[in-house]
Amino acid sequence: MKRLFLIVMSLLDVSPARAFEGVAILGDSMSTGAAAHPQMEFDSWKIWEIFNGKTKLDVQADQVPPEFRKFAKGLESPTRVQPSVRENDGGSGWLWHNVTQLLSARTLEEHRLSFGYFVGLALGAAPKDILLAGENGARASRAWMHASRLIGTRNGDIPERIIMLYSGNDLCAQNYDEITSANEYGENLLSGMKYLVINAHTPARGSKIFLPAFLPVTSLINEPSILEHKIKLNGEEMTCKDARSKMFASRGESSEGIDDGRYQVFKNFIPPSPVLLCPTLFHPAAQDPAKQTLLANRIRAYRDAQKKAVTDFNEWRGRRYPGKAFEAVYLDGPEQVRFTGDDVAGDCFHLSARGQGKVAGAILKGIL
Repeated sequence: MKRLFLIVMSLLDVSPARAFEGVAILGDSMSTGAAAHPQMEFDSWKIWEIFNGKTKLDVQADQVPPEFRKFAKGLESPTRVQPSVRENDGGSGWLWHNVTQLLSARTLEEHRLSFGYFVGLALGAAPKDILLAGENGARASRAWMHASRLIGTRNGDIPERIIMLYSGNDLCAQNYDEITSANEYGENLLSGMKYLVINAHTPARGSKIFLPAFLPVTSLINEPSILEHKIKLNGEEMTCKDARSKMFASRGESSEGIDDGRYQVFKNFIPPSPVLLCPTLFHPAAQDPAKQTLLANRIRAYRDAQKKAVTDFNEWRGRRYPGKAFEAVYLDGPEQVRFTGDDVAGDCFHLSARGQGKVAGAILKGIL
């Protein structure tokens, strides 16, 4: 009888209304602020020094985009949401995934220079109520797992604003046949949103799930100021254009003579060139007009899939869970973001703090 009662109560949705005034970000390396710190270089030895704590990457107020400095006075850290036990498949994949994420988190991430941090502060959220539940290198297929992380953080309590931005890795693959299809992309987003409704507590004043438009990342491969942007690749200064011709670049002189066995293992996790992070975008073959057309068309299809996911979700939620005040909203503002040289990080792949600020500004225009 007790079990029947619990089932009925869950169907009637009388769970406590405990949403809070914060913001949660589900997404890929954009959401973690990966490589956004201006001192980041694509160099295995320098990354090793960051990993083992010998190089400290602190955030100063002048590194925050000017339009957000008035909100980021204390530069307190947001809440970094950790993997959920729901992700444990009981196999070695769980262990390997956590090892690689720990490595990238300790070397790449700077949460206080991420678009989610800027958005949260501008909306008046306390830093501890800005929940970053994404991960580096993730595709939209991880959306439901990131949703489970969010739900597990405060025992089912969720913020009133949730942003789902997967805007890079679904377009990245070793070859063009492995790029996520538009239909799959949309279905993955829909699964993540449904997971939230089914498992989260009912928000008192409702909760909105915002889907910012897939960013125009093809500008990273054809915008002249980005191609001429200078970085240091394994100690050698060069433009992004030149860096993309060095798919198997030398690891440079910075680590010559280093016999530290730990480093020798560590550097094998770092590809010799940022090209290998996303060959379908940065390999020289991506300059082929036919390939650029393919990528541009896929981005348009992703945006259509996002809009469909929003429509399907709102219809499904209203029909299946009328007592739960969730609404999905598509934000078209990010479609118009235009990235230039200073918007890219030191690997010509991730966004700098300025680029993150542009994304945050476009999202805020749709939320406010």
